[in-house]
Amino acid sequence: MSYCCPADPEKKKEWEGKMLQEIDFLDNDIKKASEIFSALGHPIRLKIAYFLSQRDHCVCELIFKLNERQNLVSHHLAIMKNCGIVEAYSSSKWHFYRLNPEFEDIFDIIKQLQNKKSE
Repeated sequence: MSYCCPADPEKKKEWEGKMLQEIDFLDNDIKKASEIFSALGHPIRLKIAYFLSQRDHCVCELIFKLNERQNLVSHHLAIMKNCGIVEAYSSSKWHFYRLNPEFEDIFDIIKQLQNKKSE
């Protein structure tokens, strides 16, 4: 049943409760989406995500491929890790990063959006 701003006080309370639930749910989703888009909103972080979508990389490989300083690459990796886009692990003395499996299709999605835009 769909209605807008009911005049009946009992129905209005029920309606307000439903609206507040929808707002809370939406706010949580929007906040997480905003964090993800923000984390991917820098060219270096997009490049990192692309490289990691191909395979796991150690930090020194990313530094070389990006041609950036270690502290800058580490800074961007930390942002992506805090947002859950990348995961870190160590093997011996090396630190490796991989793309979180939930983001494996991100570049396929971007390509689809670009194709739709050009149609």
